[in-house]
Amino acid sequence: MTDQGERNYPIREVVVSPRLGGTARRLEMPDGMVCEVSDNDAVDKFFRLSGTEVPGRLIDKLESKLRYVIIAVVITSLVVWGAISYGIPVLAKHVAFMIPVTVSSALGEDVLAVLDQVIFSESELGDTETEEAKVLFSRVTGTADPEYRFRLEFRQGTNIGPNAFALPTGTIIVTDELVQLIEDDHELESILAHEVGHVVYRHSLRQLIQGSTVSLVIMAVTGDISTVAVLAGSLPTLLTETYYSREFEREADKYSYEYLTDHGISPIHFANILDRMSDSGKGIGFLSTHPSVNERLQMFQRSER
Repeated sequence: MTDQGERNYPIREVVVSPRLGGTARRLEMPDGMVCEVSDNDAVDKFFRLSGTEVPGRLIDKLESKLRYVIIAVVITSLVVWGAISYGIPVLAKHVAFMIPVTVSSALGEDVLAVLDQVIFSESELGDTETEEAKVLFSRVTGTADPEYRFRLEFRQGTNIGPNAFALPTGTIIVTDELVQLIEDDHELESILAHEVGHVVYRHSLRQLIQGSTVSLVIMAVTGDISTVAVLAGSLPTLLTETYYSREFEREADKYSYEYLTDHGISPIHFANILDRMSDSGKGIGFLSTHPSVNERLQMFQRSER
């Protein structure tokens, strides 16, 4: 009934919303009229008697049983865990390698300036030490894709001690403390090869994409737009703290290992400097990664057996 009187509609042309708990059902008529009915049993009975299939009966049946709800929660949790643990990293890898080198190299151009303000101070290395390191660096980057714009920078690490960082721009930062810890040029060469591996495999970009994806998913679920602001503000940290995943560190280690063996250099040099860095007592960044130092040393030490 309406203000204009009674109206009749063919039952098959009436669209009814699925049953969901005690939520009122919405019936949409062919002429645009809408009717909401809170008696769901009456709606179901009406459609059944008319020989029309009632939509949403399966969903209503599932949600009315506690065991089905628990199963759904478990399945949903497993799907979300699988997507975050495996799906997003795979997606990030594909997306990162789809982006041209020139574009990815432009990412984070201001990061070094930020780090100079909050972490680093001016290097006090002599010209001889820096020139020798640059010769090694040229040799390491000589085998990489020429599209990358590699650059070697030196800084005092102070609180972070002997360390090395790779920015997505292709800039490799080596601290004075690390250079002073070097006992053989091949040790520094192996570290530089490891950092070049991070650039070549786009680890910073992949990490940023993964972090952004998770944050954006959280924002979509919670509606908390401040997540985006937090992400933007944490960009320098994401790019430089090198909290890389176990996979990323293994890839960079493998790049260094292959570089050393291809050039007839014993991989034990990487193991030696990594072991010495571990003994220094400071190691955020290069050593604060998921694989243990012992695990990372095994591949390089096996070559000497």
